[in-house]
Amino acid sequence: AGNVKVLSCGDVQGRFVQLVKRVKAINEKSGPFEMLLCVGEFFGPDEEENQKVTSGAIEFPIPTYILGPCCPSTSSMYPEESEEFSSNVTYLGRRGLLNTASGLQIAYLSGIEGGRPNAFTFGWDDVQELLVPIRATSGFLGVDILLTSIWPAEVAKHAHNQPTREIEGAPLISRLASALKPRYHFAGMGMHYERDPYRNHRVLLEPAQHVTRFIGLSPVANTEKEKWIYAFSIQPMKKLTRAELTAQPPNSSEFPYMDLITEMLRREAEEARAKAPKKDNGEFFFDMSEPVEDTVDRGGRKRKGDRDQFFPPADKRPQQPCWFCLSNNDAEKHLVIAVGDLCYAAMPKGPLVEDHAMILTVGHIQSMAAANEEVRAEVDKFKNAFTLMAHKAGKAVVVFERNFRTQHLQVQCVPVPKGCIKGLKSAFQSQAQIAGTELALLSQDENVWDQVNEGCPYFYVELPDGTKLFTRQMKGFPLQFAREVLASDEILGCEDKVDWRACELGKEEETKVTKKFQERFKPFDFTDADDSD
Repeated sequence: AGNVKVLSCGDVQGRFVQLVKRVKAINEKSGPFEMLLCVGEFFGPDEEENQKVTSGAIEFPIPTYILGPCCPSTSSMYPEESEEFSSNVTYLGRRGLLNTASGLQIAYLSGIEGGRPNAFTFGWDDVQELLVPIRATSGFLGVDILLTSIWPAEVAKHAHNQPTREIEGAPLISRLASALKPRYHFAGMGMHYERDPYRNHRVLLEPAQHVTRFIGLSPVANTEKEKWIYAFSIQPMKKLTRAELTAQPPNSSEFPYMDLITEMLRREAEEARAKAPKKDNGEFFFDMSEPVEDTVDRGGRKRKGDRDQFFPPADKRPQQPCWFCLSNNDAEKHLVIAVGDLCYAAMPKGPLVEDHAMILTVGHIQSMAAANEEVRAEVDKFKNAFTLMAHKAGKAVVVFERNFRTQHLQVQCVPVPKGCIKGLKSAFQSQAQIAGTELALLSQDENVWDQVNEGCPYFYVELPDGTKLFTRQMKGFPLQFAREVLASDEILGCEDKVDWRACELGKEEETKVTKKFQERFKPFDFTDADDSD
C-alpha cells in the first residue's frame, strides 16, 4: 500500500521506437507504472527522429521525464526552461527538484561536469543552487530519487561488488549525492552497475540513516545486451516510519565519498582563505517579479543544528531560501492574513487593490499541478472565502496562478468591480496575443493539473463567470502579465501599479493594512482565529 511503481532507463540516444516498445510491454505485464525517468543523453543524431518526439508524433505510453543535453550536438533540441514536449514527455530542466503527486521527491542535475558554463555542462554554482532549499528549511533527511546524466566519482569504493570496467565519474556529483542522500541514484553515460547499498552514516558514531542504492544504466538497446531499463517499487520517504526508512540491508557497505570530499574540502579551505565573503543582498518575501533560475519544485529540508558536513556555506553567492515557506525564520509574517492546516493567505507586496490576496502552501509545494487533493481542497476553501468577501463589497474575484520563474505555489485573488466581468475574457485574450501567446479555454470539469505534467511551467486564470483560461506557451511570457491586464483603465484603472515595486508600502504601513484586511476577512475566515502565529 502506498507503493509507487517507477521505471528508469539509460541513454536513449534517439532509440525512441525500441524504448517505447519495451516500456509498453513492461507496463502491460507489470504495471501500471507512474513514470519513466530517463538519464544520460536522450536525443540522438537523427534530427527527423528527434523531431517526432518534440512534435508528439512518437507517443510515450506513460509520463516520461528527461534530462538535458550532454554534448553540443543535442543542445539545440532543448529550450532554456523546463518544458512539456508532448502530453507524456517533459524536459525537467538543467537542475531542480520535482515533487510528485504520489509524494516522491526527485532531484536532478543535467549535463557533464565542465569548467566553462554552457548548455550541456554544470559547475559548482549549479550544485550550490540545487542545495539552496535544503539549507533553508529544517529536518532534511534526504530525497527519494536523484537523477544525473553522468556517474559520481569513486562510487564503487568500499562496495562488495565492483563494475566490470572503470567509469570516470564527476566529483561534484559525489558531493551532491552526499548532501542530498538519495534512496536511489540513477546515472547514464556509463554501463550497467547496481552497486550494493551504501550507508549515509558512520556506524556507531552517528544515528542510523537510510541507505543509497546507486544504479548505473547502459544505453537503450545497446549491442552488448547490458541492462538498460530498471523497474522498481518505492514508498515515498515521508510516508515511512523512521525504523522502516533506516532499515539496513545485510549487503550494505561504507559510505564511498568520504576521502574524496575531505580532499575537496581541504583544497577549498586553502582557496577560501584568500577570498573575502560577500554579504547577502536580501530578497523580498513576496517578490514575484524577480526571476528564479529553475522552474520546478525545489522543496528540500535541512537537518537541525548540523549544516551538512560536506557542504559548508558557500561564499560565492547570497543564499536564496524560499521566502514563502512559513518555517523560514526570515518570512515576512506581518503580511499573513490567516493560516489553515496546509495553506495560508497573505497580502502581496505592492497590492493592486486593498483586498488583493495570495493563497500559498505552508509547506514547500511548487504549483497547483504538483499539489495533492488535500492542498487543492484547502486552496478552494480560501478562494471561496475571498469570493464571498468580495461579493459583500459588491465585487467579483479574478483568480490566477503563474507557475513560471517561481519556486512556491502562489494563487492570487484580485477583486474587480462587477461591471467589468463581461470584458475580462477578451481583455486577457487580446493581451495574450500582444504577448505572442494564446490562452486556451478549459471546460468546466477540466483543471490545470489535467493539462500539464508536474514541473511544466504554465499560466492559468479563472474569471468570475466561470471561464478558465490556460497556456503552457511560456517562452517570453511577461512576468507581470495578469497585473498588466487587471491594472488597465478598462478594469481597475491603476496602470501605475503594474510593477509591484511602484506601489510597495513599507513594513509599518504593510502591517497596518494587513491588520485591517484581517478584520474585514474575519466573518469569512474558516481557519482557527486563535492560531495567528
